[in-house]
Amino acid sequence: MIKKYSLWLIAVWIVLAVVPVKSQAVSNDDDDWTDLQEDFFPNVSYKFWHERPVIEPSYMISMTKHRELASNALANLGGFDLRLGYAKKEENKYSKSLVNYTMSNVFIGYNSKDFAFSKPETGSIESSILRFGFGEKEGLGYEVANDVSIVPYHATAALWTRLSVNSTPTDSVTANTVNLFNETFRFGKQAEAGILVQFTKNSGITLGYEYSVIFPRHLFWYWAGSEIVEGIAQGVTDNFVRAISKSSPDAAPIVAFILKNGISYGMYELRKKNMNWPFNTAPAMSYNAFKVGVNLAF
Repeated sequence: MIKKYSLWLIAVWIVLAVVPVKSQAVSNDDDDWTDLQEDFFPNVSYKFWHERPVIEPSYMISMTKHRELASNALANLGGFDLRLGYAKKEENKYSKSLVNYTMSNVFIGYNSKDFAFSKPETGSIESSILRFGFGEKEGLGYEVANDVSIVPYHATAALWTRLSVNSTPTDSVTANTVNLFNETFRFGKQAEAGILVQFTKNSGITLGYEYSVIFPRHLFWYWAGSEIVEGIAQGVTDNFVRAISKSSPDAAPIVAFILKNGISYGMYELRKKNMNWPFNTAPAMSYNAFKVGVNLAF
């Protein structure tokens, strides 16, 4: 069912992307090639001196699951992430009431039962998780006042995760599944939906929900094909959101948040069964976390 709706969603956005939309907010549209570059060939800039350094620590409550394990097989954890990066916030070219926010970052995190709010359930496997990666957070938000903004965002990252269980499970099926990830770093894909609320030029808070997958093996060509499928869907969505920004700018941040995170979450669900969907590959381990953090810009 999820596969069917995901394919339908991708097809709908491709159709919508080629339907001309008349702009009411601006009189001069971007050059078509510029729009294509923004959608499918994002500008990967390493000129960090044009951006602001950001430190973003966060606390999280996390859940790790696998389709071959019982839902409560792995105990819930608590932990911390630390993001270090460079952020850029600028006025949206279609509306002065909107802002574009991007943050390129590297991060490291640690999860353990010692930081969890609740005690592990009886029989659940206690573990710890060490992880690191790099990625980007981007959002279209509202400029509420000078230096005060609310930015619904969508974030993705390349992720390496090391699961360390405290004791080997006695059940052979559980043990075989856990051993695919235990005591070794595994590659994966992180995605996050959230809201950044900036109170001042230098500070703000973030509230987010992370939904990530961890692969038992990294199959490069299958992974690349899966990423291309998602990249096309996201690029078409960016074009659709731009059209909304031109005609109905106040609705654009909400539409962007729903569609971009909707596509990522749909791919996340599909990858739990086939880690490199649409290719028939092994199931991935899933990692979910509720997060609250502080955004400090310098």
